[in-house]
Amino acid sequence: MSRRELGVLFVCALLFASMVASLGGVLVDDTYIHLVYARNLAEAGELSFNRGEPSYGATSPLWVALLAIAHAAGGNDLLWCRVLSIVFGLLSVGLVWSTVRRLSNVPAAAAAAAAVVAADAWLVRWSAVGMETSFAVFMTLLFLRGSIDLLCTNRQSMLLGFILFLAVLARPETILLAPLAVVAFAFERGPRGPRWLWLAVFAVLYGAWLILIRAHTGTFLPLTAGAKQGRPVVSAALFGRMLVPVKILGATGAIAWLVFFAAAAAGIRRGRSIDALFLPAGKRGRGAVVLMLFWVVALPAVYVLFDFHILSRYLLPVAPVVAILAATGASRLFAGIPASTARLVGGALVLAAVAQGIVFHVAVVAGPTRAFSRGLEETIAGAGRWLAANSPPGAVVAAPDIGAVGWYSGRYILDLGGLVSPEINRMRRRIDVERIVEEGLYLDLGCDYLLDRHETPARFENRTIRGVRFVSVFRGEVSNLGIRKPEPVVYVLYRLERGGG
Repeated sequence: MSRRELGVLFVCALLFASMVASLGGVLVDDTYIHLVYARNLAEAGELSFNRGEPSYGATSPLWVALLAIAHAAGGNDLLWCRVLSIVFGLLSVGLVWSTVRRLSNVPAAAAAAAAVVAADAWLVRWSAVGMETSFAVFMTLLFLRGSIDLLCTNRQSMLLGFILFLAVLARPETILLAPLAVVAFAFERGPRGPRWLWLAVFAVLYGAWLILIRAHTGTFLPLTAGAKQGRPVVSAALFGRMLVPVKILGATGAIAWLVFFAAAAAGIRRGRSIDALFLPAGKRGRGAVVLMLFWVVALPAVYVLFDFHILSRYLLPVAPVVAILAATGASRLFAGIPASTARLVGGALVLAAVAQGIVFHVAVVAGPTRAFSRGLEETIAGAGRWLAANSPPGAVVAAPDIGAVGWYSGRYILDLGGLVSPEINRMRRRIDVERIVEEGLYLDLGCDYLLDRHETPARFENRTIRGVRFVSVFRGEVSNLGIRKPEPVVYVLYRLERGGG
């Protein structure tokens, strides 16, 4: 790596860090869910949200393990999760640079891709709030980067299988890479043995994990899969759902996608294979390029087909891969035009792509993220602190958002979202969550408090449902529930008094 390339990476890191810093110390409720799991893993040696009741409600057990190590090391848990998340965001930018440099051998293309990813408003947001997202992006990129060079020997192939296993523990969707890689690696040149050994290693490790996690929690897969998934139905609604990932990915990466499509179209028009346009002739990595092409299409398609409630962080592992393909494709396209024109056009595209990320960050992401984080600390976290000070240690609290209230209260949480409470998860398969709350169906499971979330302030105040009287003890307003839910909502903590008539 030349001094100039080091300078480029430093500028990209500075851009990413400055955008993260502009958000300040923001958090989301899911950050606390991982922290509660990590605390229990470190202190009790179990994967649980409610101590003594193992549950697979943490989507990223490997992220929980990292946070548990940090918790055991001491210090501020909230600081640890932010630092780790930002570090993996920075490492992801570095991996993007390395992958493009390896595929194209063009330093300018590598610098362009790194800059675009560093300015990605979604990567910035989810790194700033201390979630596992940037870690999942890093593990995805690590597997894709490894698939270029680690199919030469048996030992390297085994390492690639181990990386994929870790990636799946970082985010369960990453398992989609396994079947895609089986097909994609058939396009790879070289000896056949190493081409498949990774799959055997991954299958053994993942099979062992499934047995272990089933014995520990009672389920093979995270409960979040059921809580976030709708009912997959092939109908006209499918076309409406397709627009969701298009809007999310296009909001920060429209220019990268356009360049990617232009490169693919040029490959088709010239009668060459698409993957050849992203890779110099004779260079290793054909299977990796085909895998990347599969990945950027397959992951959004799976979310749409299975009717997942799609959030930007679920799609984030796709965005850097598009930047990689766009940069490598552009470097091949520009090879046939004068260098001065290539520099002018390429520079303009990079500036436009970076500007899109920054403008979207400033205009759309930053304000609501900061406002929600403030509301979270004042209301949900505030309710948790109130419970810690005023409720008995054995109290049961029903809540739709469980992270902060569970972290600060230390009380048993009945999760109305179904992430950590299997009985609620089963109920939600038959009954809408709003009806569960409105009709008090959760009351049969035994709870002493309800932390309610609704647009109508104190909707249950002094009402009696199923023989239980609702008395508010704490309330607060959150200005929004995210970028796609800009309306304010009110959180009210009710004490549930039985025999209230």
